[in-house]
Amino acid sequence: MTGVLRHGSVLHLAVNALIIALAGWHVEPRLGHMGTVLLMLACAVLGTGAELVIVGPGYAGASGVAYGLGSCAALSVASKKQRPWFLLWGAALLAAELHFADESLAIYSHAVSAALGGVFYMFENLFGTKAPALKPMVLNHLSRVVEIIAQTDEDDAAEAEAAMLSQGVSNMFILKQGSSILGVTGYTPDTEADGVAWLSWTYLDQDCAGQGLGRQMMSDLFQKLTDRQMRKLFIETSDYAEDGEQIYAAAHRMYEEFGADLEVTVPDYHEPGEAKMIYALVNHDQAAPPAPELKVSNGIQFTGAEKAPEGDKVAGLNWQETGKGLEGAEAVLADAAVNGARMAVLVLPSDLSTANSAALRSQGFKLCGSLKDFYSLGLQQDWWVCSLHPNDKDCPEFHTEN
Repeated sequence: MTGVLRHGSVLHLAVNALIIALAGWHVEPRLGHMGTVLLMLACAVLGTGAELVIVGPGYAGASGVAYGLGSCAALSVASKKQRPWFLLWGAALLAAELHFADESLAIYSHAVSAALGGVFYMFENLFGTKAPALKPMVLNHLSRVVEIIAQTDEDDAAEAEAAMLSQGVSNMFILKQGSSILGVTGYTPDTEADGVAWLSWTYLDQDCAGQGLGRQMMSDLFQKLTDRQMRKLFIETSDYAEDGEQIYAAAHRMYEEFGADLEVTVPDYHEPGEAKMIYALVNHDQAAPPAPELKVSNGIQFTGAEKAPEGDKVAGLNWQETGKGLEGAEAVLADAAVNGARMAVLVLPSDLSTANSAALRSQGFKLCGSLKDFYSLGLQQDWWVCSLHPNDKDCPEFHTEN
């Protein structure tokens, strides 16, 4: 077995490593982690055994593992019409090795390992899970996931690709049937509240619409959230329309059929005429934590503004608690307006919101809705908006120095 680790030169090692990496990239999503390891071990042990029995000792190199992964990968990525040609090409390659190569090539290890790759592919194809199932996403699923998202929204696809490349795909899942990826979903735990999560990129291949797969994907994801003791899932969406048709209408119906309630609507958030909508899906098996003791301080001091996520010229307001009253609102709002913001959004716990509601309204703020039991039982997250350029839709692009 130590012969698998030995190589004749750095080039020999590099070529085998490259083939194993590229082929493994395609094989692992199909066979899973353990299946890939088993295939590699089978090629190493049985391929070495064949070489030992037929030729004798002296075998060196991981080319058998490379051949096994390579044949499985080739069959996985090929269409039904292409597979016979791949098999003929593989057979021709082995025949050429047998006829022209010198004794340095482990031909019998290559042949046995290539056959093992085909056997693993056929076994998974025959006995693998046939029904669509939600499985953890890995980075080599990204190109297909981006393709699915782009069917609905190309801007979302570009944003999702950039986010997943920079932040990874933790808590993301794909809906998979055999080797086909039908959809993507996931969640992001909230950093301010325990047991609360936000639905991440969730899209279904448009060819699969109307088959109940979107509902299955949501149901499977919600079960995973229940296992992780999440009590509430919030879903951000919009009322974006093209040619008078609501693009996300089917998704909204699915959320509502699943039991989600629309709790917040922020008008003109994404752009004038396109509102931000937040649905909430409650896990009744997980109770919200009890409300905390009443705070002595109930004032708000505004500390600045920054560009709100996915908002067109929208300023998200930063604040901190103070003793009493509302401080710094006029200056921060004026600064945001000068920098090009057409509206400002303020998100507050409901106790501070209630204590300062009159002062907020006097500054031009309007309450859009509340995410119920967000922080704890009875402690909501209130969403306020303030229009800064009500009659100027062509104000400059909003920017800050943050």
